[in-house]
Amino acid sequence: MIDIKYVMDDKKVDSKNIHLLIDIKSYVDIAEAIISNNPFQRKKVSNSGSVYSLLKEDILEGCIIPPIVLASTKNININDVKITSETLNEIIINTSQLIILDGLQRTYSLIETYKNHKEYFDSLDEKYNLRIEIYLSIDDTGILYRMLTLNTGQTPMSLRHQLEILFSKYLGSEIENVNVIKDIDDASVKNISDYKFSDLIEGYNSFIELNELPMDRFDVLQSVRTIKFISDTKSNLMDFPKFVKSFNLIARKFDLQFPGWEYPEELQIDPELKIDSNPYGKFTYRIFNRSQTITGFGAALGELIKSKAINDLSTIDDLIDKLIFSSDDLLKLNKYLDDVKIKSKKIGNGQRIFFKLFFKYLLDKDGETYLNVSQNLEKAHKRALAEV
Repeated sequence: MIDIKYVMDDKKVDSKNIHLLIDIKSYVDIAEAIISNNPFQRKKVSNSGSVYSLLKEDILEGCIIPPIVLASTKNININDVKITSETLNEIIINTSQLIILDGLQRTYSLIETYKNHKEYFDSLDEKYNLRIEIYLSIDDTGILYRMLTLNTGQTPMSLRHQLEILFSKYLGSEIENVNVIKDIDDASVKNISDYKFSDLIEGYNSFIELNELPMDRFDVLQSVRTIKFISDTKSNLMDFPKFVKSFNLIARKFDLQFPGWEYPEELQIDPELKIDSNPYGKFTYRIFNRSQTITGFGAALGELIKSKAINDLSTIDDLIDKLIFSSDDLLKLNKYLDDVKIKSKKIGNGQRIFFKLFFKYLLDKDGETYLNVSQNLEKAHKRALAEV
């Protein structure tokens, strides 16, 4: 049973916000399907603690709980559709396009409480109703913005987890000629078009947080900064597929510039470019299809857009053919990363710092070495050694 109370326009995210009442059984049926459809939404936030145990008791006592917020990504013309219980039912039935924006832990509590006390709830003369908000026809950036602004509960999700939920629809698919691979095995990445979903998510996370280093926990101040960055930036600058395309354009340019490149035998390498350990990337694609490279790129692009040194992600399309290469660029890159590796306390972090500096110098239109690969590798090398 759905009872629509009112409809509002959310002008910030260009979406209709529907406030409704729904009985607990109907919501549990919908929620279980949402969680089943989305492998990342299925993750429980760890250690819910006594607050949610108390919530289960409150539900049985008829306590009114805070509204749960859902979003439908189903593409409809919200201005031409009259919102009725029937049309809303059609949208809700399509659970593959529904996401829980706020209230995931409450939802788990509701499911568990209902299943453990099904006869009680089904026998009530007056059904136990829930307050639900649903955003209709909202785009990815709008969902992300609302996720962040709503994510202030007892056990907030990390941005990384929220991105996994939001973009899981791309798992096993193709974005702008890029294969988004489910498999966590590195062996599944075989060419310049193959990327692991987790690595792309990390890169996009770095892009909107303007930070190449992984964040292990929820950070309120960082969340506020991220919300402001998204709020201040036009939606088309924040698009995940455009981010993936932009990075792969640069990767492909290197691949075309050095076709079939493979790290040479030691005797073929000039003494000043020899390394002390295994190369960061034995092949061109292994340089670019790695988390450290993608996160460095993401953080650099975020900073450049924020400082207005780059207009938006599509700017990369226009710069690709203007890059200036030298014949030993990939040898230099491996050598400089080897130097950073030797000095770094945390190798992965040192590599991320190097790549952020490299891409930032390379794409900064106000820099003296703008678009020059070799010169910016050298600059990133010197600066990274000073920072790690």
